[in-house]
Amino acid sequence: MKKFLTISFFMLIPFSLFPQNLDNGKYWITLADKAGAEYTLANPSAFLSQRSIERRANQKIKLSQEDLPVSKVYIDSLKSLGLTVLGSSKWFNAVIVESYDSLLLDTLDRISFVSEFRFKIPRKKTNYNPHFPERVEILNEDKQISGLEYGRSLAQTAIMKGNSLHDLGYLGNGFQIAVIDGGFYRADIYPAFDSLRDEGRLLAYRDFSRATLDFFSTSSHGMSVLSTMAANLPGEIIGTAPKASYYLLKSEIVESETPLEEALWVLAAEFADSAGADIINSSLGYSVFDDPTMNYTYSEMDGKTTLVTRAAEKAFSKGMIVVISAGNEGNKTWNYLTAPSDGPNVLSIGATDTLGVVAAFSSRGPSPDNRIKPDILAVGSRTTVINASGLVSQGSGTSFAAPLIAGMVACLWETAPEKTNYEVIQAIRRSASHYYNPNDSAGYGMPNFLTAMFLLNAKSSKFSNSGLVAIPNPNHGHFELFSDSIPEGEASITISNSAGKIVFTGTKTFNSGFARVDEIEEQGNGLFFIVASKDGKEFFTKVIIL
Repeated sequence: MKKFLTISFFMLIPFSLFPQNLDNGKYWITLADKAGAEYTLANPSAFLSQRSIERRANQKIKLSQEDLPVSKVYIDSLKSLGLTVLGSSKWFNAVIVESYDSLLLDTLDRISFVSEFRFKIPRKKTNYNPHFPERVEILNEDKQISGLEYGRSLAQTAIMKGNSLHDLGYLGNGFQIAVIDGGFYRADIYPAFDSLRDEGRLLAYRDFSRATLDFFSTSSHGMSVLSTMAANLPGEIIGTAPKASYYLLKSEIVESETPLEEALWVLAAEFADSAGADIINSSLGYSVFDDPTMNYTYSEMDGKTTLVTRAAEKAFSKGMIVVISAGNEGNKTWNYLTAPSDGPNVLSIGATDTLGVVAAFSSRGPSPDNRIKPDILAVGSRTTVINASGLVSQGSGTSFAAPLIAGMVACLWETAPEKTNYEVIQAIRRSASHYYNPNDSAGYGMPNFLTAMFLLNAKSSKFSNSGLVAIPNPNHGHFELFSDSIPEGEASITISNSAGKIVFTGTKTFNSGFARVDEIEEQGNGLFFIVASKDGKEFFTKVIIL
């Protein structure tokens, strides 16, 4: 008996926004189900790596139909019609197809197994490239190098206490980062990545855009992004995760800006999931396209509308942490974040200089549903990177802020690999400088990864301490005290300023090691000393109020 297939077309944006000319010939087709699939959930190792399976198991994430590849029976049926299948998405049960046969396309909506023919993904070449506005400049050849191994990259790591985790030996060992970008020019030969290649930590690379046969010959943007995490040139530049392992995934077609690139991003993210990556970093964002009729509106940056954001959220649901640049639109007509940084579970990264001042170009929040965005900040103004010539340089853009965070996420997660992705990102947000008073330009502020480590390991004997910690530190007068030595219940607290004047005395209730302090907000800035007393024991710490 002949089996009929039911196929629907999923719209990225409303049909009325798409021109009817079919010259460019690329389409996204969603399928009704996965009937006839050659894989089953009973044998996940046939379609997922062992690391991917373990990631789910460690975070108690159940396998679902979403994890199964698209039905080969359906794909073969589409091919038999004369369509070229460019890729498939298991999460959305969809395929990307190509056809220039107008007669075939005109009749698709009348074929029995097609329920709707809705839209095309256009491909329009242009010299305009709004997606990579970062500038990269070569440093003076007579640059002064500090005596520290970080060289020029020290400030961008130290401002978020990343060097403190490095000093403790947490360098991203054992963690895998997938970098989804527009090109990785000469990452296969530049000396900054020698240790990455020599130690076998460059796990794989793949071009989902099918732009060239020479993967390492295109845009240098992704290579510069990679350098903020993986570069290892002592005395010049050290990345934030110099011992992590990496997948290099090209989804961006640099010469154009179309919804096709969102679809390719989906394929790259699914590859990262199946391969077993722990973290996705992507310094890409979508709001404006070559065809203005396809542009997104601010209301669509709601964390659930755009295809790329929905894919980023699915990646999170599989146990990965997704780190995305917020965008470089802060001083433009569109000054908001770009997709997929609008995702509720995406870490959206804004940019500052090395003094912590938010860059004018850094995209602003909030999301249209009034969520805090960006989530946190990192140095994205005059960030130390490797440039297209393989030299230590400076680049500006949230593109370089995001990977600084992604690398540190690997180092932080290394301190507590048993924690879930949600627990990790919550510790990072909570450690940030503006956690208690977030705003539209800074989000929760600059993270403190040493603080985040204590938060993430609050109940772990590995990080037990006999004292007291103020979190975050410095802060603006709102903070929490943490001690794993103070029993549950009330403890006496005395806070004095640097002149010895007592500005607060009273009791605070410790719950799971934490006690909230708000009382010294009006005491001015400077250094304050805190003593907590409980059962005849005293615990001491210092805090800086900004």
